[in-house]
Amino acid sequence: MLKHPEHIDEFLLYRLHNLARVATQGVGLMFRRELGISRRDWRILAFVGKYPDASLSRLAESAALDMVVASRCVANMVKKGLIAKTRLPQNKRLTVLTLTEAGRLAYEQARVSGQRYNAEFAACLSNEEAHLLDGLLKRMEQQAAQLTQREIARSGSLPGSISGAIPLLNEDVE
Repeated sequence: MLKHPEHIDEFLLYRLHNLARVATQGVGLMFRRELGISRRDWRILAFVGKYPDASLSRLAESAALDMVVASRCVANMVKKGLIAKTRLPQNKRLTVLTLTEAGRLAYEQARVSGQRYNAEFAACLSNEEAHLLDGLLKRMEQQAAQLTQREIARSGSLPGSISGAIPLLNEDVE
């Protein structure tokens, strides 16, 4: 069925998209209820926490967010006191982002809540199944990256991209 789908609800990409949609909706509700932040806020906190002193453009690229969306989210988080913007002394034109103390606390609370939710989500798998799924997902991510690179080469660029390239596999991103 996965390799030879007849209907859209049998297509692998559709099933993965639907799984991600339902799962992220659940985790988003949990973040909103427990911490008062959105999934996007969590993603930004996580990337700023992992890459302190990153520029807004680096954050947007790393977190796979549109630059305008990332800018608005960061501005909102600056207003909430979760992120600080600082100009670099050696280059006053460049602003970098760091977590404030409140941001670090929110990040840590969200990280723990996210880990708990992730464990509950994966609880339906045995240890062996989880290990197998991890390997399968890595292979599928590599295949998707190769197919996307092929389509970029055939098309000349990605729709809506400025440079025509995106990070397809970012192995150091959680």
